[in-house]
Amino acid sequence: MSFAARLVLVAVVLAAAALPKPPAVDEESYLWLGRVVAWADPYDWSRAWQGTEGVVYAHPPLFLWWMKLLSPLGLGGRLPSLGWVALYALGAATWMKRSCQHPGYAGAAWLCSSTVLLGIENSLMIDLPAVALGTCGLAVYREALSRPNSAAWLGLAGLLLGVAVETKYPAALLVAVVAIHALRVRLAPRHALALAAPLLGVVVLVEGYVFTRYGEFHPWVAWASRDLVAHGPWDDRALGTLTRLALLPTAAGLLLAAPLHVVSGTVLGGVLLLACRPPDLGAGSLAALLAFAALGGALLSRALLATFSPVTRRRKGDRCDSLLLGATVLAVSAGVVLLHNYASARYLLPAAVPAAILVTRSAEEVAGGKRALLVSTVLAGMVAAASAVADWRFVTASLEVARVASASTGVTQFMGEWSFRHGMEASGGERVSPPLLPGTPVLVDDQSGGRVPAEWEPIRRFEAEDRFPLRVVDVAAGAGLYAETLGPLPLALGSGPLTSVTLYEAR
Repeated sequence: MSFAARLVLVAVVLAAAALPKPPAVDEESYLWLGRVVAWADPYDWSRAWQGTEGVVYAHPPLFLWWMKLLSPLGLGGRLPSLGWVALYALGAATWMKRSCQHPGYAGAAWLCSSTVLLGIENSLMIDLPAVALGTCGLAVYREALSRPNSAAWLGLAGLLLGVAVETKYPAALLVAVVAIHALRVRLAPRHALALAAPLLGVVVLVEGYVFTRYGEFHPWVAWASRDLVAHGPWDDRALGTLTRLALLPTAAGLLLAAPLHVVSGTVLGGVLLLACRPPDLGAGSLAALLAFAALGGALLSRALLATFSPVTRRRKGDRCDSLLLGATVLAVSAGVVLLHNYASARYLLPAAVPAAILVTRSAEEVAGGKRALLVSTVLAGMVAAASAVADWRFVTASLEVARVASASTGVTQFMGEWSFRHGMEASGGERVSPPLLPGTPVLVDDQSGGRVPAEWEPIRRFEAEDRFPLRVVDVAAGAGLYAETLGPLPLALGSGPLTSVTLYEAR
């Protein structure tokens, strides 16, 4: 089997292992959207978490139509979604073979990333189609630069990137990286046209249709209404992004291969830590936070070096490949800080493949580097496996505690997100927000329910105990892989309840 076939096979098998998994993070909201979206009118709906009419929803219609197609299957929609996993792996393999002397090391590092493993296992998430399309678009673009008759390849790259943008708007950052790179390598006008024409054609076609339906330019509407979704300070997002970069493939590999990046990453992480001063964290949590930030900062340092590497460091036939790799990591990271409402590990998925290539290149350049990369990859793989187990246990516990709390109290009004919300709505529950009439009983998920008014009276608490020590969400421990608003740490160790729900009476 070829390298690409092996990588695709392993990725699909790992993703297929999660087919029975309950809905995680926002998967439940996408399942809901698939049931209510109309083919001809994709934004004719409303929901509490959106705040108002559907047209202000932050994502373009191609993903809504994809979920509409899968809606009759429910969670069974994960099976056809394995096609996105295969496409993502194929793009990764193509790019790695072109850019690494030892692509197998890069492929192993990519698959052993916690972010990648969770990203392909939560296969109904909007991130997976956009990341698969964007990664393939970049890989095909890079391949085109090394082929004599490249117009067809560039056209395919433009088509893939255009579809990626109309699946999730932040994919436009990848288009910006390609535009900068094309200018840097002085892409011939006819080749630039071959790249741009299908890309712009997809965007004009989809956005033009939405404009004829609603009379508004949807990307601007989505951007102007971004404050409808709660978000934290930008410096917290910056720290959250840095710590979650540590879970990409594989920052730990730089410890021996390129220690200078670890030094600069530690300085960057320390500065952000001092600027944010996360409250209510003990010495152990602060030390873990600095370690995550240092590893994430090391990867960011490596990307900076690649982006601005001098001509003398380029390999024969490189075609500014380092610029493409480094700028992609930087653009995706900056996009999480500046464009998203919060920092989530999955938002960094578009940077996973170039990160794996950059770290592998560092390992290839020093004696013992590949051995160091292999050791760190194995360690990262153990963390990734534990993260996948922790995520599965968390979503299962969230569903169970929702069922128990609702059945025990008869209360239908709730505050909370993700799997808890899915469980409550499946039982006929209704999501509410303060203020509420005095005396109203409300079930609040303590991990995702948000800030509860101080005057509300707690009546009863339901807990889901768990002995597995790793936690992907633990507000008390300062961990929130899904969002830095839950905690600056991406992962944490814990021994208390895995999740809990409190019954409150509004005052």
